[in-house]
Amino acid sequence: MTRVLAFGGAVIDLVPAGGDHWQARAGGSAWTVARCLARLGLSAPFVGALSDDPFGQRLAAEGQAAGLDLSFVQRVSAPTALAVIHRAHPALYAFYAAQAADSQFGDVPPAAWDGARAAYFGGITLVREPARAAFLQQAQTARARGLTVVYDPNYRAQLAEAYREAFVAYLPLTDVLKVSEEDLGGLLPDLGTDQALAHIRSIHPAVTVLLTLGSAGARLLGPDLDLHHPGYPVKVADTVGAGDASIAALLSVRLQHPEWPARRQLGFALAAAAAACTVAGAHAPSHSDVLQIMQDPQG
Repeated sequence: MTRVLAFGGAVIDLVPAGGDHWQARAGGSAWTVARCLARLGLSAPFVGALSDDPFGQRLAAEGQAAGLDLSFVQRVSAPTALAVIHRAHPALYAFYAAQAADSQFGDVPPAAWDGARAAYFGGITLVREPARAAFLQQAQTARARGLTVVYDPNYRAQLAEAYREAFVAYLPLTDVLKVSEEDLGGLLPDLGTDQALAHIRSIHPAVTVLLTLGSAGARLLGPDLDLHHPGYPVKVADTVGAGDASIAALLSVRLQHPEWPARRQLGFALAAAAAACTVAGAHAPSHSDVLQIMQDPQG
């Protein structure tokens, strides 16, 4: 089975549930990507830190139920980070994560790399101390081992400078970069979208870029590639985790079906994002969910 390591954080998303009620759901970019990869038929160890508090215990239980390999999870006594989703569509977040468990990540044993073909790095955890340097070191190790390195900065304005510094450090290590227009606006605020893409290309000519455009679909760009797909219309519950589903699906199809044309790979990624939007919270769609949307684009 194809193996991908997902480095980053696991958090609890508090999602509006009507009136004064909130619903707690598992979230975090790397956690969601790992769950999506597992639903799409890959082996997807989550590599990060989980709290031993009740939320951390819930994350671990849900991860095991989802088929995640948690062999390389570090259990710590710090509290689980909370992401409060004040608006569902488009998503508007506030993070409560000072000294939270996800930022307490340290090293990983050499056995974690056995058989791995790719490594994903993404989310707010990558820019928060004390784990920041540890995650970057793992990305450097992945690059040195010849793995496909996937990076999603997932920019958040409250840590703008830390995100920009991380972007500079991760970009040269990256094979596949996932960014949104909002990410580019925060990471490269003096440049328009096309200028930002040209700047990225000037630094790393070989990088593949998945640029998500919200309701307008996405672009897939490479050295000799610039494709646009409008996406698939579905009834949206919320957009939480849609970007995570898209990059997980793109990575899965590139590893499992490299013979597919790039346009079909992009369509698969966007169908996964659409499927994720049909369920509230960071939903991980199955392979059949994705194919159904591709075959019936009216949802």
